[in-house]
Amino acid sequence: MTEAVHIVRCRLCTRLVARDAAVCPSCGAKDPWIPDEPTLSVRAIRLLMWGGAIVLVGLLLIVSGVLMFAPADDERDHRPPVALSATHDSR
Repeated sequence: MTEAVHIVRCRLCTRLVARDAAVCPSCGAKDPWIPDEPTLSVRAIRLLMWGGAIVLVGLLLIVSGVLMFAPADDERDHRPPVALSATHDSR
């Protein structure tokens, strides 16, 4: 029996090329077909996505905490000034 040759499109000129061809006969591109497999493993991609999500949530919590608990511009300090507190000492 003969094996069926898988035919795919060239990544540059989109002409039909055999899957195992090293060079496209039409445009001369090296490696005319690149598999659709990711270069990283699926586990590594998932780990990077979770890590990025955790960092993003942490940054959002920090920013929201700073915005919620930072003193407002018009808020005054309610402690007495240092110069006045020295004159009120009764020692």
